[in-house]
Amino acid sequence: MKLENPDYQIIGGGLIGLSTAYALQKQGASVRVVEARENVALETSFANAGMVHASLCDPWNGPGVGRQMLGSLLGRPSPMTLSMRAFPGMLGPDMLRWGLKFLKHSTSINHWNATKTNYALAHYSMAKISKWREELDIDDDYTGKGLLKIFREAQAFEESVALTSKLQTIGLKAKTLSGTQAAQIEPALGPIAGDLVGAIYYPDDYKADAYNYCTALARTILKQGGEIVTDRPASALIQGADKTIGVSTKMGDLLARTTIIASGARSADLLRPLGIRLPVRPVKGYSLTFLDMAFLNKGGPKLPVVDDGLHCAVTPLHGALRIAGTAEITGFDTSMTTKRLSPLLEMLRDVYPKLAENLTLKDAQTWHGFRPVSADGMPFIGTLCPGLAINTGHGHMGWTLSAGSGVLLADLLLGKRPKIDPAPFKARRP
Repeated sequence: MKLENPDYQIIGGGLIGLSTAYALQKQGASVRVVEARENVALETSFANAGMVHASLCDPWNGPGVGRQMLGSLLGRPSPMTLSMRAFPGMLGPDMLRWGLKFLKHSTSINHWNATKTNYALAHYSMAKISKWREELDIDDDYTGKGLLKIFREAQAFEESVALTSKLQTIGLKAKTLSGTQAAQIEPALGPIAGDLVGAIYYPDDYKADAYNYCTALARTILKQGGEIVTDRPASALIQGADKTIGVSTKMGDLLARTTIIASGARSADLLRPLGIRLPVRPVKGYSLTFLDMAFLNKGGPKLPVVDDGLHCAVTPLHGALRIAGTAEITGFDTSMTTKRLSPLLEMLRDVYPKLAENLTLKDAQTWHGFRPVSADGMPFIGTLCPGLAINTGHGHMGWTLSAGSGVLLADLLLGKRPKIDPAPFKARRP
């Protein structure tokens, strides 16, 4: 359906944009989604780790992250790496400002405050996703059987148990296990059980296919009278006398009462001409998906597994096996070299040595995406100025926070009292 001047138009057709559109539509608003690619969910929402996880709500800028990133330049293993290719862009004022804020918020107290704030939104959001799942015509390989996080180093295990214990006081469900117990829950881990110092099982987290979930949202939005326009990159925001009135695209202007920026790490580009310096930057991740792995139905892995030491996630989806990992600060570099992809295959061999022994990169469907990481570890949700709102900066928690973020923003825009405190997610905050 073509809409002339909808109540809301959302720039970005990924998890956040579609969830925002659906949340608004459910409350009676007319919506248009504007997507730059030829279809929805072809960017960061396409082949991510395939997990919904309140348990992993801690931001990446934890204590010691600065030392880790500098060490990565010297070739040391690190959960977050700096790429030399990023340095020219990092010399700009926006990147430097983001980097300084990122490090400022890596103190223990700031990191914990962001973690518990994200958990509150994640808990709320997962309940919304569960309810939406009942409404959508969807096949995303949802099983709801939980998530395992495994550990090979005692210090890392102890630190994670401590953080999990704090989150348990505000509602997280978790169970601490030995390596042997982890292999009892996920028998495919048997060959490496002896290498594990422990594991944590999170029963409420689960795996599913984010792309299929997005396409189900899109179908429902269209069925209920919404509009989705694709292959329409938004080039600039259009300003009226005293408010934002729409966006310019290569095929003409698209007007709406309110425009919502939900285009992930690229959101900052649209806002910069208005003098709004959004502290969100791209952090690149990769995945390999091995298709048609029939053995997954015969004793193969059933649960998503996060390996803390290797900084990767392995997820069985639709008879395929996906491994996702790395967090690389390299700007919007779109290259996918063997140098970047080979470590993922090695990680898979470390987690499931028997399953991966005959696999090569040629067997894999490769992917990269740019996670929108905010400087303080929390998303931006709310109104920026008349006629303009934002919903971005969710980092690695995009799917987990998507429905809750959409409903929170919808409530704010429609003048309803949100069920969750919006203050920590203010669109304009220091």
